[in-house]
Order: sequence, then structure tokens, then C-alpha cells
Amino acid sequence: MEMKKYIFIIFSVYALASESSDYQVTLYDIPMANVKIEYTDTILNNIKAIELNFSTETNNFTSQLFKIDNTYRTIINEDTMDILYFEKSTYQPNVTNKIQTINQKDEIVYKNTDILIPKKHFNIFSLLYYLENTPFEMIENEINLEREGLIYQCIIDKKINGSLSKFILIFNLIESTRSPVVEKSDIFTWALFKENSKKHIIVDHSKRKIIKCVFSQTFSTVKAEIK
Repeated sequence: MEMKKYIFIIFSVYALASESSDYQVTLYDIPMANVKIEYTDTILNNIKAIELNFSTETNNFTSQLFKIDNTYRTIINEDTMDILYFEKSTYQPNVTNKIQTINQKDEIVYKNTDILIPKKHFNIFSLLYYLENTPFEMIENEINLEREGLIYQCIIDKKINGSLSKFILIFNLIESTRSPVVEKSDIFTWALFKENSKKHIIVDHSKRKIIKCVFSQTFSTVKAEIK
């Protein structure tokens, strides 16, 4: 009975502390995929943490041409936002990635490598959480960003209009001698970090919610808008 009681309590806390959002991804305003984002309070190694789960799946039409089925899981320290754990499982034609980190003497290291995720570094998923949940005036203009072994300077140009905030992001690779964890990354990660792409995020801070992400290049614009 005691064990059942504890399981019930844990499940109840999980349910109450979870929140999710669904987004539709369009290319040239044509629906292409769906993204689900879930945030959950958790505990990892006795540290109060937040689990960030992102999943991307192409719709029925796009799957006939180029099927994508990606999941990304990041756990961050609730107080410092340091990354405590990361894993991804992605599938697309000709590229399948499975990446996972381990805790090695309090360092977060990619499994089967000596590549670590430094402290005081975001990844793209914890960066989105940071922009969504941090008061506008407290958001830094420059942060360190890690992408599967590569390190970037992320410049954040921020603007505010009422409850809506717009963040224009610029990623500059600053450690070109480092090797990535995988040779070919998934198209989502590759597109985000492609040189000369323009990225901006719209956040409704009254709801602590990202309402739109726009990634554009010379001849294409991809949008993710909340449903």
C-alpha cells in the first residue's frame, strides 16, 4: 500500500507540473509538420530540474515525400539552467541519429565520446525555454550555445511591444576546431544553424508562451505557429 501511495503521489505531481504546446510548421505557408513541446518539473541526481521534450513529425502529405520523426529531450537545472542531460532520436531519409549524454564525474559528456557540454551553456531547446520563461529585462544580449559538440556565440537582439517580445537570434561558431558528435545532423538542427539564415522568435510574456518562430533564407521561409 505504501508503494502504491508513493506512485500515486509521484504521478499526481508529474501531471500537475506538466505543460505542453502544439505548433504547426509551414513552408511557403503550406502545412508541412507538427511540433509538440512539453515542459515537466522533475528531479535528477537530487537536483530540482526541468525536462524539456520536443517532438517533430511531418504530416501525412509531407511524409510521402520526406518523412521526419524526431524527438529531443533536455533536462536543465531549474536554478542555473545548466544542461544536466540531453538525448535525441531522429529519423529522416538517409540520416538516423541517436545521441545521449552521461554524467561523468559531474561533467555532462556525450556517450562514447570525450566531448562534454560546458556549464553555463544553452542548447537550442533550453534557449527557447529561457526566452519563454525569463522576464524580458533579464534576458541577456549574448549567451553561449552548444550544438552537439559545437560551440556558438548567440547574440540576442530583443524588442518589446506590450506583452509581445521579439527576439532576433544570430549564431556565430566560435570554436571551429571542435568536432561535432555526429557527422550529419538532422535537417531541423542543420537548418537552424545554417549560416546566413535569419531566426526570430515571438513570445507572449503575459502567457509565458512562444507563439511563433520564423526561420528564413534567401528563397524560403519556415514558420512554426502555435495552434
